Amino acid sequence: MAQVLRSLWVKQGTLSLPGTSVPFWGFATSFAGAPRLPGPVIEATVRDTVIVVLRNCSILIPASLIFPGQHNVRAMRPGSGWRRAAPQYSGGEMISLTDFLGPDSTGRIRYRFTATRPGVHLYESGTNPENQVQMGLYGVLIVRPMGHDIPYTPNYRTAYGAGTGSRFDVEHLLVLGEVDSQMHAALGQGGGYDTLRFAPDYWMINGRCYPDTIKADNDPALPSQPYGSAITARVGQRLLLRLVNAGFLPNTMHFGGLVGRVVGTDGFALRSRDADGTYEKAAVTLGPGQTFDVLLRPQNTGVYYLRAREYNHVVNNDTFPGGMMTRLTVTT
Repeated sequence: MAQVLRSLWVKQGTLSLPGTSVPFWGFATSFAGAPRLPGPVIEATVRDTVIVVLRNCSILIPASLIFPGQHNVRAMRPGSGWRRAAPQYSGGEMISLTDFLGPDSTGRIRYRFTATRPGVHLYESGTNPENQVQMGLYGVLIVRPMGHDIPYTPNYRTAYGAGTGSRFDVEHLLVLGEVDSQMHAALGQGGGYDTLRFAPDYWMINGRCYPDTIKADNDPALPSQPYGSAITARVGQRLLLRLVNAGFLPNTMHFGGLVGRVVGTDGFALRSRDADGTYEKAAVTLGPGQTFDVLLRPQNTGVYYLRAREYNHVVNNDTFPGGMMTRLTVTT
């Protein structure tokens, strides 16, 4: 049991997309740091206490965080004690799904919870999420089983622990999302946008569109999109894909001709001592906010393109190839 302390700063930045750039809102890890899309990955182990300190330093909007799938989340403002995080109301109407910072706040708000079970989860804005999540205020929380990092113990390098069929050799996180560039332009300039007009024209994995998806992590040309999604594995290795859909629309990820075994969904293992609910799929469809853990075990060398099966999601502003696509290289 340990304490995991993370600071997130709400900031406005610029997303580099093929042929254009758009403003976005993201989380930085410091006052001087660049905002990221997706936000910084928070990792914890079961029974850890997770504390996230949220600050809003550059955008005149209320800001908050929710942690879907986590229980007994508590919030604390400066000068007050911990209390259960709860929806906020004004004039009898809900204005936020949880405690939030005001738009002119120079303070901070803390959220605390205990990680109770392994899995992969979203964290995201709970205030005006129809705008703020689309603008980029989301990230991923990975909770690992106890002993996951201790060799020769049953839970070593597993997603959910011994007996869940989730042991892996290589792990890769793929966060799916989309951008409506007109919406980003309007909100980035302080205007409004009718979400009924939502019409994404760029589709992303880890905040990047193909071919940027296959560039290395921390590419200097993509300062706010540090996470690449190109994957390398060897024949016979167990490759664990941790798929998260942070977008507003469903996305079907195709495994490039490989067949994977689904071992977890929405932070729940599908296999236990008493039952095995895992199953094989050549592609999985993720609804908004949904997560899948899929094990691939390639048997042949080659290059495989993991991509959205919706053909209008593998374009950049209607130009193919692009969008939600990345590359898996299998070597001997």
